Amino acid sequence: MNEWQAIAKIPPDELVESRLQLHYAIQFIAATGAALAEPLPDYSHTSLAWHPVLEVFVGSAIQAAKPFQVALDPVSLTLIVLDQQSETIASFPLPEKTMAAGLSWLQQELSQLGVDASKIVFLDYPHDDFPDHPLAHGADFDASQPLVLSELTNYYANTDLLFQAIIATTEDATAARIWPHHFDMATLIMLPGTKNGSPLTVGVGLSPGDTSYHEPYWYVSPYPYPDAVSLPALDGHGFWHTQHWVGAALPASRLAESVSAEAQQQQVEVFLHTALSTSIALLKPESSAEV
Repeated sequence: MNEWQAIAKIPPDELVESRLQLHYAIQFIAATGAALAEPLPDYSHTSLAWHPVLEVFVGSAIQAAKPFQVALDPVSLTLIVLDQQSETIASFPLPEKTMAAGLSWLQQELSQLGVDASKIVFLDYPHDDFPDHPLAHGADFDASQPLVLSELTNYYANTDLLFQAIIATTEDATAARIWPHHFDMATLIMLPGTKNGSPLTVGVGLSPGDTSYHEPYWYVSPYPYPDAVSLPALDGHGFWHTQHWVGAALPASRLAESVSAEAQQQQVEVFLHTALSTSIALLKPESSAEV
């Protein structure tokens, strides 16, 4: 998928259940990376990425007798094991199956590829910082809302398209990663200098919804956080979020549903680029030296 797909067609409150189904489904990918990939200091070995050709979420490449990656089809909620050529080795539809059943299948399949799959266990998150759901207590996965799952998928595919352009033209920007803890897609831009001993960074991301906003939203967050007083105006109908974290935000409800996909893309692009340049400018006065 290499062009923007129209979004904001489904009311935000109707996205929540499918978003949680997806959030739990990607934990299989994260668990595999945590157990079998080469550990990295930023824990990116547990992260996943969007594969624009296969239109799946895909995890770290695992070195084994037969190298592989674990992927997830987000619309059908199907776990997939891919070989080095991105061809399917095995697949397992999660609907009407539990987390435990999915893990058992994954361990059995991966053990045949020459790894110690018994090491694969779900990541442990702070109890108050990960959404609870019946899936955590033995319920079955449910893919009965494919249109909603497809809409959620389009948020990630669209955002990956924009992020690749930002990364290609921005020095010291990380790859676009999807993090299993909060299910956000983000790139982190490192700036020269420090402030109060902290490196200067700007995070550019997409959240599918969380405690800040119960709907998908894009954000651009400079760090250390700037003074929340007298922040400059933003383009693209974005605004400054200042509760618990400081950053530019653009919730999906501020997108115009009735306009073309191209107009939606332009609005998000304008927001991201102007919020990014504004965030860098807010950090620049202290960017050359420790203060």
